[in-house]
Amino acid sequence: MLFKFIRYGDNQLCAIKIRGTAFLWHQVRCMVAVLFMIGQGLESDEVHSIFPYALLDIERTPRKPQYIMAPEVPLVLRSCEFESLKFTCSLDAAQALHMHLQNECQMYQLQAAIYHEALLSCLPLENDQGLLENRTVKKKASHVPVFSRPTEPSYEERRAKFGLRKS
Repeated sequence: MLFKFIRYGDNQLCAIKIRGTAFLWHQVRCMVAVLFMIGQGLESDEVHSIFPYALLDIERTPRKPQYIMAPEVPLVLRSCEFESLKFTCSLDAAQALHMHLQNECQMYQLQAAIYHEALLSCLPLENDQGLLENRTVKKKASHVPVFSRPTEPSYEERRAKFGLRKS
């Protein structure tokens, strides 16, 4: 895996390049979720050193720990490469794509500016004592390490549940 940190305005973005010959359903979203936990310092040094191999090793971890996957919105599949196959794009299609992406970028920048102005015009809640007295504080859930969480059924347990034999 390759990590690259990018500054975009006031936000820091992380680009992750993951190469593989195949991926399981939602595997990348699960990997990114664990990487976020590691990045926030919520996971131990053990997870740092063995991730993602321990979670993919069915001998060591026969059941997937339960945790919330990373949202799909910021994740982008940028390319797929195949041996002996090269995709090409006509000049017209490339120009149309470029124009479409430019228009989308402008639309999102406009929407971001509108939301930013809305945020600036909001009244600060800290200064309004009437609101503070009625406001309840949400208790933050404590973090449970990945390998200490409840697990999902193993592959064999799922097959047994549906009465399927090994192929």
